[in-house]
Amino acid sequence: MALAMDGVTGGVQKRLLADLKRVNLTPQPYDLMTYTNAFMMLFALLISTVTGEFFEGLSYCARNPEVFQLIWKFSLCSAIGQSFIFYTVARFDPLVCSTVTTTRKIFSVVLSILFKGHSVSMQGWMGLGLAIGGILSEVMHKVQSSDKMVKSKTSM
Repeated sequence: MALAMDGVTGGVQKRLLADLKRVNLTPQPYDLMTYTNAFMMLFALLISTVTGEFFEGLSYCARNPEVFQLIWKFSLCSAIGQSFIFYTVARFDPLVCSTVTTTRKIFSVVLSILFKGHSVSMQGWMGLGLAIGGILSEVMHKVQSSDKMVKSKTSM
């Protein structure tokens, strides 16, 4: 599900960046981060209020004030990670960001298998192979495309 959402998000971000470029606007990484997080906060607030979980969560935090330290640590780590993500989207391309995050997820799975002793079914190995193959083919395509551009510039 996360990989599918990466793909959807990348397409939406690419269209947004193209629309902004047409009106001569260049979004900065923290602009993207601020607006995305504001929307996510409002959406989460709405859903948690409708489901009744918002006040339940507040009540839990009031009963367990030590959880605030964990929330702040999580928020800080999230903000640092998002800074890198939105920098990549704003400066490069959403596809580059999607490739980076997918690669990170694959490495996390492989490291978990190697160092934590988790087992993977044959279907899981096939999925890992497919994901790794997709990333490698994308990298090879980019390298070949850049080689063609360099050759065409040098032959002029």
